[in-house]
Amino acid sequence: MKQRFPKHLSYNYKLDIEDLPAKADDRLSLRVVIPGIVIGLLMALLGVLELNNTLFDEAKSVYKIAKDATPPLISHTFADYSFIIIGLMIAAGAIIAHIRYKKIYFNGRIFDVDFKGVFGEVEMFSENLRNYRGVRMRIEFFQFGILTKNKYIIELEHIDPGKTIPLYISTDGNGIYDIWHYYAKRFAKPTIMDTDEGLKVVETKDLNKSLKNFIISSGQASSYMVIPPLPKAFKYAQRDGKTILVARKAFWDILSFIVAVWLAVYAAVLGVVFYNYEKISAMIESSWKLNFGLGVASVLLVFCLLWLFRREKIVIKNNRIILIYKFFLLSRKNDDVEIERIKDIEIMLSPVNNRYYLALISQYSVAAFGVKMPLENLRWVKKFLIHEILK
Repeated sequence: MKQRFPKHLSYNYKLDIEDLPAKADDRLSLRVVIPGIVIGLLMALLGVLELNNTLFDEAKSVYKIAKDATPPLISHTFADYSFIIIGLMIAAGAIIAHIRYKKIYFNGRIFDVDFKGVFGEVEMFSENLRNYRGVRMRIEFFQFGILTKNKYIIELEHIDPGKTIPLYISTDGNGIYDIWHYYAKRFAKPTIMDTDEGLKVVETKDLNKSLKNFIISSGQASSYMVIPPLPKAFKYAQRDGKTILVARKAFWDILSFIVAVWLAVYAAVLGVVFYNYEKISAMIESSWKLNFGLGVASVLLVFCLLWLFRREKIVIKNNRIILIYKFFLLSRKNDDVEIERIKDIEIMLSPVNNRYYLALISQYSVAAFGVKMPLENLRWVKKFLIHEILK
C-alpha cells in the first residue's frame, strides 16, 4: 500500500518551539501570491488592450497588416482571449492558494490546529504530543511556474495523515539533518525515514552518533566486512591513494528515451539546414545571422547529448567522498562530502521520477547518487561505501 502523505501549503515555514506557546501559519507566502496576482492581471490587461486594438493605431499607421498578407495560423482575437483567460486564472489561482491555511498552536503538550479550505467552515482538531509516532524527513518535488525544486519537509507524524504536523519546510536543503534531529530531540521522538527496505526508525539516544559509530554500536559492522563481487555495471580502481568507482554506461529511464527522440528530431532538422545551407543563405540578407543561429543550435545539441550520456563516478580520498558527473572526456564535481560528517547512507525514493537513489546524508546537505540506477546496483554501492568507511 502506498504511503499517504499530507499536502503542506507553504514553501518556507518553521514552527519555533524555543519559546512556548508556539504558533505558525502553514500558508502560501504573500511574496509568492502578490507577484502571481500582478503578473496575471498584467497578462489579462495586455489581452484586453490588444483585443480593443489599442496597440494598432490605424490613424498613425504604427502597425498595420497589408490586405494581401497571409492570415496567421492563430488569429490575434484567439490569442487575446487566451491572454485574458490565462492571466485571470493565474491571478485567481494565487488568491485561492492564499485563502487556504493551517494555523498551528503548541503549548508544550497539546497541538491545536485550525484548517481553512477554499470553501466551507474552519476545521479544528486538538492532539496530544504523546500520540505522535516520530519526526519524519522527506523530500517532495514541486513545479512552480518554470521552476522545478525539491521541497524539504520535516513533520511530526501521526497515524492519521490529516493530523501530521509540519515542523519545517524549505526549498534549501542546507543543514536539514541538524534541523531534523533538533526537532526529534526536543520532542523526544525517534526519527523516521522511508527507505527501499521499509521504514527506518532511529531512537533519540542514537541521534548524535556518526554513521560509523552507529553501525559499530548496533552490531551491524559484520554485515559490511565482506562485500559481494563487483557488478558488471561498474569499474573499480585504486591508484594514488584514491578509491575510484565509475559507472560503465549511462543509465536511462523513460524520460531519457523521450529526450533522445526529441534530440534525434532536432538533429535531423539541423542536418537538413546544413545540407541546404547555400539555398537558405541566399534567402537571408545577412549570412552571419544564419551562421550564428547554426552555431548556437549546434552547441545546444552537443550539451544536450553530453547530459544525456553522462555517467556517475565516486572518488574516495583524504577522508572524503566525491561524487562526479562524467560527460565523455569531461568531468564535473557534483558533491564533496566529508566522511566524518556523514550521518547516514540510505536508499530513498526520488520525488522527480519516482525512482530510488542513494542519499549521503550529512550535517549540511543530502547528496544524491545514481538517480537512474537499478535498485540492486544502488544496494551494492551502499554496502561498498559503508565498507570503505568502516575500514
